[in-house]
Amino acid sequence: MSAQLDVAARGTRSSTRIPLRARLRSASVWIVAAFVILITVIALVLLTGDDESDAPLHYDSTARTGTKALVETLRTHDVDVTTTEDQEQARTAAARPDTTLLIPTNTEALSPGDIAGLQYALRTHGNRLVLADPGPSVAEFTDRITVNDNLSPLANPDAVSPPGCDSRSSRAAGLVTTGEVEYAEAKKGTDGITACYPFTGPGVDEIDDTEVAPGSARGQLVTDSGGSVPLTVLGNSDWLTNEHIDEEGNASLVLSQLSQTEHLVVYYPTFGAAEAQQSPPSTIDFVPGWFLAGVLWLIPCVLVLLLVIGRRFGPLALERLPVIVPAVETVHGRAALSSRSHDRDGALHTLRTGALLRIAKRLSLSPDARSSDIIARIAATTGADPEYVHHVFVSASARTDAELTALVHQLTQLESEIP
Repeated sequence: MSAQLDVAARGTRSSTRIPLRARLRSASVWIVAAFVILITVIALVLLTGDDESDAPLHYDSTARTGTKALVETLRTHDVDVTTTEDQEQARTAAARPDTTLLIPTNTEALSPGDIAGLQYALRTHGNRLVLADPGPSVAEFTDRITVNDNLSPLANPDAVSPPGCDSRSSRAAGLVTTGEVEYAEAKKGTDGITACYPFTGPGVDEIDDTEVAPGSARGQLVTDSGGSVPLTVLGNSDWLTNEHIDEEGNASLVLSQLSQTEHLVVYYPTFGAAEAQQSPPSTIDFVPGWFLAGVLWLIPCVLVLLLVIGRRFGPLALERLPVIVPAVETVHGRAALSSRSHDRDGALHTLRTGALLRIAKRLSLSPDARSSDIIARIAATTGADPEYVHHVFVSASARTDAELTALVHQLTQLESEIP
């Protein structure tokens, strides 16, 4: 046979036109898989993202009672701010030179040993400690400052408090909002203690002489530079909050107290942190977060892969190999595939090739005979028009099932006329 006919017999055929609906149906699995993967990635990003805390006075909280505005403002003023809930990290950061340690709340959650460790780290370079309204727990940090509980029951402090001292930062801040607690020196005349913003108002000056001696330095801002660790007590925690920091001179006073050093450590103690640190770590604690996120992301991918690759058309069967498939089943299978894909040109090409091979054998043509020679012999043998024979065996195209049926009928008719 000719090279052209031999290539045709091996199954090479003209280009196939696949309908748009069939293409969309075959691509639907990948579209669904891409959609599932996208949803999974978005969910993982949301789940593994940093959760914003809403705890009062927390450095990451944007709520009214949070202190994120203060922290971000300090950072914009070139203060190196370190925020943490881990005591070990806070102690290490507080040991750096030129550092201020701020504990905004939950001072009662610290044990005497915790406080001693933080103060030891601060003493390494003479660093400062700032407490925001610690209440009675101030006695755990120093015996030089105490809560002023000796105000007259009739005392009614004004809504704002003037500085009442010669501190430069206090004079620059001016009036600030009044809190609920006033602090004072434990013993009158203690060296190194400066008190600003005392309560003012009706009955405020009537002080008992039980714990705080009359005439003792008292106020909402108390600074002690004579203790083992320089200590500043901010008596009103509202000065730090997002809601009240912009009122009166609150921002000026707080920022001036917290920006005196190059570094600021904001340590937020949490209850139960000591017990959590003492518990032995589990196996999951040693697994990095990115690994768990990757495993969660792979789960839907594996499911989609199993659905795509693991599809089967019937029950599994155990057969001895090699399996012999009858030729009629192969023909039926190829016919079904051609019908499902609407490949009329491919089916027509296969039928033409088979007809030419059978006719060439009947006409006893040599193996080198070309398809044009076979067509010429068919025309000469049957007496049909050569152009008609060429149209049926070569040039005709089937756009519909009816045209394909008509061409197959013509092929069969011409083949039947060959003796």
